[in-house]
Amino acid sequence: MISHLKIIIPFIISVIMLIPVQKNVEKIMAIRPMEEKLGFLPSNEFMKGASLNHKAAISEWIFLKTMTYLGMKIDNDRPELSKTIDYYRMYKFLDASTYIDPYNIDAYYFTEAVFTWGIGRIKEANYILERGIEYRTWDFYIPFFLGFNHFYFLKDFKNGAKYMEMAARITGDPLFTTLTSKLFYEANETSVAIGFLEMMIKNMTAGQLREPLEIRLKALKGIAYLEWAVNKYNETYKKKPLDINELLQQKIITAIPEDPYGGKFFIDKQGRIRTTSKLALGVVNGNSI
Repeated sequence: MISHLKIIIPFIISVIMLIPVQKNVEKIMAIRPMEEKLGFLPSNEFMKGASLNHKAAISEWIFLKTMTYLGMKIDNDRPELSKTIDYYRMYKFLDASTYIDPYNIDAYYFTEAVFTWGIGRIKEANYILERGIEYRTWDFYIPFFLGFNHFYFLKDFKNGAKYMEMAARITGDPLFTTLTSKLFYEANETSVAIGFLEMMIKNMTAGQLREPLEIRLKALKGIAYLEWAVNKYNETYKKKPLDINELLQQKIITAIPEDPYGGKFFIDKQGRIRTTSKLALGVVNGNSI
């Protein structure tokens, strides 16, 4: 009996604390059209305190309310409703949901889907996802979402690589390892990418695929060698080479490394070492085959 009271009493107290808030919400909601009734919430701090031992349930309720609201707004028979979606309040609800229960994966997935691809609010989505990084330390999806957002939407290759590395460490999946090494390269940190790949290959178990990573590593080592040569040329002649063959002509190098992906290395307009394969198999002269 006592054990049951320990569960029931905190729940009753939390409900009583929310009654005044709910009454005010009901008054406001009564004068709003049916399709817009997302509602209002007190501060995150108040909600978390009032939730007591029911944080997961309250967090999920807020999330479901947000998802239902959006579902009401997306109606093929009434397309005008989508023009009145209150994304600002939706964001506040999702922020509250993850603040009350930072383990609520549903809210993070929904945030990623709606606020990045949907309306392009990448930094706002990342703010919520960062909360998931802190708490869901075993979950590779959160750093993967953040890595993708930084790379694809923000063109921030350095931070993209940082988060992809987190995902790679959690899963040990070669896919994430490959993505991370490419992002480090795009961030102009080839040596870091090489070190990361070498570490991952060394720690791979026998059952994991090593060959794709070893190919990537060989390509990056070729790039690193050519980057060193470009810097050496620049130090010697006080200018950057315009063509990769100048490195041969000035005997900075004796041969241009082979691209294991089948492409040809070249120097782009920014002075970066690039390859026609784009570090992918089945690409010739920048085009897929």
